[in-house]
Amino acid sequence: MLLLFVGLSACERKSFVFLRKELPVRLANIMKEIHLLPENLLRMPSVGLVNNWYMRSFDEILEFEKTEVTNKNLERFCESLVKIRNRHTDVIPTMAQGILELKESHEVNQQTENSIQYFLDRFYMSRISIRMLINQHTQLHEKPNLRTSGF
Repeated sequence: MLLLFVGLSACERKSFVFLRKELPVRLANIMKEIHLLPENLLRMPSVGLVNNWYMRSFDEILEFEKTEVTNKNLERFCESLVKIRNRHTDVIPTMAQGILELKESHEVNQQTENSIQYFLDRFYMSRISIRMLINQHTQLHEKPNLRTSGF
């Protein structure tokens, strides 16, 4: 329902106000899920890289938490979203690499395998929803020269 509110109004200011509150919540939820992974998986370099991307994106969005709604801040926000979207382009193969690193260095039992699969299902659904919100905002509001040719 919130997505429809943003989409129907097509108002950059409303979208900005919504996303600067919603995206930190969604990013925090993903980071919390990551920290619930098995300890051995958390130690894998690729998983650490993914976690760092999410922490950096979280911090960047929080910079807008209390900023005034001005045209300059709206433009900066859109530019930040484009950077975040681009940063997260390789999340899926990087997370997969982390799981391969784990399997090459440690024995993984069925329970751990199931736990990782459960995490991945939730992780990828969360990632899709965040990417959809970012794409919706940037496609509606960014300057034409910043637009991507596809998703």
